[in-house]
Amino acid sequence: MVWLGPPLLLPIVFLASHVGAASDLTLLADLRRTEPQRFFLTCVSGEAGAGRGTDAWGPALQLEKDDRIVRTPRPWPPPQLARNGSQRITLRGFSRPSDLVGVFSCVGGAGARRTSVLYVHNSPGAHLLPDQVTHTVNKGDTAVLSARVSKEKQTDVIWKSNGSYFYTLDRHEAQDGRFLLRLPNVQPSSSGIYSATYLEASPLGSAFFRLIVRGCGAGRWGPGCTKECPGCLHGGVCHDQDGECVCPPGFTGTRCEQACREGRFGQSCQEQCPSTGGCRGLTFCLPDPYGCSCGSGWRGSQCQEACAPGHFGADCRLQCQCQNGGTCDRFSGCVCPSGWHGVYCEKSGLSDWAHGSASTEMHDTDEGYFGGHVSAVAAPG
Repeated sequence: MVWLGPPLLLPIVFLASHVGAASDLTLLADLRRTEPQRFFLTCVSGEAGAGRGTDAWGPALQLEKDDRIVRTPRPWPPPQLARNGSQRITLRGFSRPSDLVGVFSCVGGAGARRTSVLYVHNSPGAHLLPDQVTHTVNKGDTAVLSARVSKEKQTDVIWKSNGSYFYTLDRHEAQDGRFLLRLPNVQPSSSGIYSATYLEASPLGSAFFRLIVRGCGAGRWGPGCTKECPGCLHGGVCHDQDGECVCPPGFTGTRCEQACREGRFGQSCQEQCPSTGGCRGLTFCLPDPYGCSCGSGWRGSQCQEACAPGHFGADCRLQCQCQNGGTCDRFSGCVCPSGWHGVYCEKSGLSDWAHGSASTEMHDTDEGYFGGHVSAVAAPG
């Protein structure tokens, strides 16, 4: 790790994130941001072949701070980097909240499966804060970044893209206490780190965002975007290069159709959240084009709020519409009584289930962003 100089924003051409097929790599961040000594970042690899052969993950697993856009003072004492075998590495021991501001990366894999998972951390005391840090959109979509005013200043707001000047908003252009940057017809080249900063204010007081633009329009993938996505469920995102579903934390399966047990994550639900509160207070960053979100059943800027009744999944984006006595579990969706199944517990008997026709439409508040069909199958109760 390299920690350099005073706070400074620098231009950057490109932040590499993904090459080849989706990999089982997760960057967890503890969001107890007012207690920097308790903050930690953990990089976890669930690749079955880790430590074996030329494609071994173990030797290549890295966790570091990317100082190309946001440089912060060198922390003292420096954070501790701890390794637990070849598939897990943790960074902890920050001394001040300002040490946490910036871009962190978890890197693993070799060759075609080399993957970098990015996490962006904002200062809790910033003048401007992002309503949502990670935005995943499709090629040709309109992306809207929203910076909420936390500490008002009587100056204009400068937007930057990858550290370079992008746009200025007059201080009177705030809408309901928010400065909005609207990006129509985004392309993959629009991807990167965006920031909103009051004029002449410290960059550490900025709202930092990460924009991920899939290389295809909604529901499409492959060369020329001619192939149809499989229909990623429960908020999963269709990868634009290989058509695989990158599943939200807490779901698994080729279409993210199955819910993990509470507190578990990973492509095979093999990992468990490290705290007694389950996944409360943790954010999960996955390979692009998914980005970051709270774990299933949690929402909020620090992932400490349980889903409201009737909502479930990562960031509580999904809605239950349970029928026939089904109840909504905030981690997995509708839990059906005996004799009923289906997304809404709307099906009885076994004939249609046996023929695999349990799929039906469900409501996803980010359906336009995920490049897959908005549908789901029943998750295990």
